[in-house]
Amino acid sequence: MRIISPVDNLAEALPLLAAGADELYGGYVPSGWNERFSPLASINQRTFAGAQLESSEELTAIVALCQREGKRFSLTLNSPYYTDAQLPLILEVVEQAVAAGVNAIILADPGMLRLLKRSYPQVEYHASTLAHLLNSSALDFYHQLGISRAILPRHLTIAEMAAIVTASPHVACDAFLLVGKCPNTEGLCTFHHSNADKIWPCEIPYEIAPLQGAPSDVLQEAMARQGSWSQSDRRHGCGLCALPALARIGIDGLKLVGRGAPAQRKIAHVRLVRQMLDLAGTEHDFSRFQQQAMAAHKRNFAADCSRNVCYYPEFFPDDF
Repeated sequence: MRIISPVDNLAEALPLLAAGADELYGGYVPSGWNERFSPLASINQRTFAGAQLESSEELTAIVALCQREGKRFSLTLNSPYYTDAQLPLILEVVEQAVAAGVNAIILADPGMLRLLKRSYPQVEYHASTLAHLLNSSALDFYHQLGISRAILPRHLTIAEMAAIVTASPHVACDAFLLVGKCPNTEGLCTFHHSNADKIWPCEIPYEIAPLQGAPSDVLQEAMARQGSWSQSDRRHGCGLCALPALARIGIDGLKLVGRGAPAQRKIAHVRLVRQMLDLAGTEHDFSRFQQQAMAAHKRNFAADCSRNVCYYPEFFPDDF
């Protein structure tokens, strides 16, 4: 499985590749975007400068570095939709990216996908998790529009992913691993992630309650889960235990979260996943592998595993 890492600047690109990344992804905000549009109108689902490449020149340099190292780069352009007023600047970004030689564009808006596919057929198109592709029919619809790869939503189980991969062999599928686990369904979430202190809505304590009557068993469980979420650290999101299963069901790439995170953390996460992938190839006793994966989580995050931020809680030990 390929390791797909975020990148925010040229200085960290080579260390990420040296640590074991097979592909980098990132985005940048074109000149004039922030002056013309609200900060909430993100071009690529990040609203702070630290999560963006500084310029098209830096993008070009990172793409050239990836090409020299035999690696790949994907441009992130994954807001759920764009307005007509935003279109000229978006097309300017795409033109610069294609000229630089990017391998792929990650997007969610089907209208944008159709437009770009006609104009730039030589580029690969990947469906973002913001496209909210929950089943093989949704995947096939986007494939007809031009995608060749999809990042599956965070909350799908291994069994659900396996069904999608089996039913849609013509589309490569990536799955999330490390950092950024969220209680919400990202493709349907309308919270704005624009807090200057980077405290996101899912980290703010709040309560849910029935509008009337006693809560059902399902709602009681949801209420308890939400009440516990503010005590969890979504930056400790993990899925290392599931690596053997992800390989077995045919997942093609492991998508690491972390645009805007410190370079040393991104590099450490790539190195950790590379080590655990190597281990998964030689350790065929799942219990022993899981013990080592959980120990690696604790070393990396200085915290025990948590069911809340486990990407694949079906592997979470009942007695933990």
